Amino acid sequence: KTKMAAVINDAAKMVAVITILIVLVVPAHSFSTSTIYSTSYMAKTLNVQRNARSVKSSRLPRVPVKMSEVGKYPSFLPAEFSQVQDPAALAMASQLRRLPVDLGAEFSSKPVETCCAGPGPASSELPPFLLIHGFDSSCLEWRRLLPLLHSQGAQAWAVDLLGWGFTARDPEVASYSPAAKRAQLRGFIEAHIGRPVVLVGASLGGSAAIDLALHCPDLVHSLVLVDAQAFIDGAAMTGQPKLLQRLGLQVLKSSPLRMFANKIAYADPDRLGTEDAMLIGRLHCLTERWDEAMMSFMDSGGYRLSSRVAEVRQTTLVLWGREDRILDPAQYAQRFVDAIGPRSRLVWVDRCGHVPHLEQP
Repeated sequence: KTKMAAVINDAAKMVAVITILIVLVVPAHSFSTSTIYSTSYMAKTLNVQRNARSVKSSRLPRVPVKMSEVGKYPSFLPAEFSQVQDPAALAMASQLRRLPVDLGAEFSSKPVETCCAGPGPASSELPPFLLIHGFDSSCLEWRRLLPLLHSQGAQAWAVDLLGWGFTARDPEVASYSPAAKRAQLRGFIEAHIGRPVVLVGASLGGSAAIDLALHCPDLVHSLVLVDAQAFIDGAAMTGQPKLLQRLGLQVLKSSPLRMFANKIAYADPDRLGTEDAMLIGRLHCLTERWDEAMMSFMDSGGYRLSSRVAEVRQTTLVLWGREDRILDPAQYAQRFVDAIGPRSRLVWVDRCGHVPHLEQP
């Protein structure tokens, strides 16, 4: 009994530590394994969480939607999608589809059905855009920017990275590592776009974009890094026992934590950090084998690119929200420009937090 009590006590401590770490490093919609906050800032943000239920956010018009009444939404979305109210999310969800992507025998014995939206109008003048969401997110993260690109005549796609979003997580997939995600992006571009792309990566999606640009430079016309994460190596909970990883993942997908993260992702959380936004950012966690894919990514060690950012040769635009509370602008924004050099430039987005594509598209 004494040993069992000690084990339970250790597990409880680990869950507490995991909870704090996830709270500190995971933003809403674009969850990235990044940044450690000071004690004072942690106290401030925890106060936001404590008061979250009492804050009445400005909401988008609430128009009830029932899956049974609307046949245009794909069946691979979870039942909870019926609660979504955001018109932009509903419009983009109606465009979602899955396309087969060959990862190669190393990663999967059959093509993976990859969720995506796009491409919009064909354009011979502009290179196509491929939008990559952040850590543990989905392509719905691009629901406000994608239609604006289409309205400008750009061919633009948003894709769900392997293991995240609504891309199928089949038993045949052997790995959800950065290398497997790279194989998916390469396969998607080669099979469904057919020419070099402007690769747009948000938060940890910036790591995925840089990784592809380094390994497959012929497929990447240029880069756009949006509050990107590439200077912090590794993944949370790598090498931890499976039981503790599963406990941590239960915390990660919980509504209270997602709502807290939802609030700190925006410069204007009262207007944008709504329950509906939290639900949209959490939907993919409710789909099959989400936890197995997450543990596979953790065990892979995650992205390790901090020493390789300077190797990027593509023209790069760095966009950064001035009020980002997830990745400190003063610490990271200019660092990309310094590493990549004259091929890059930094553009600040005023009155904006960690997700400019949602807050100031």
